[in-house]
Amino acid sequence: MQDYITDGVTLKDIEQSLFRHMQKEYGQLLQQLLEDIDHTLAEKRDKKRYALKDKRMIRMQTMFGEVEIKRNYYFDREKQEYCKLAHYFGTKWPFFCKFKRVFAR
Repeated sequence: MQDYITDGVTLKDIEQSLFRHMQKEYGQLLQQLLEDIDHTLAEKRDKKRYALKDKRMIRMQTMFGEVEIKRNYYFDREKQEYCKLAHYFGTKWPFFCKFKRVFAR
């Protein structure tokens, strides 16, 4: 009985294992959420102005670890330059954008 107690899994081991598992799960959830948002942005964009050109993989460091996301890149026909729709968000987080001028009217 004493060997079983001293050689068994500790509470710290359980906590660390649970923490790593939850980090992985939340990282996957965040990845899916960001890709869904990017897909929605692609559907709602002003298609006459923004031509979908490429889908690229980016890596982001998050509190859940590194997350890889496939993100759309566009060609702005008015400005004649390549862009991410993220440039039109009012936030500082580089993945999102505000879409004020991007929605088709």
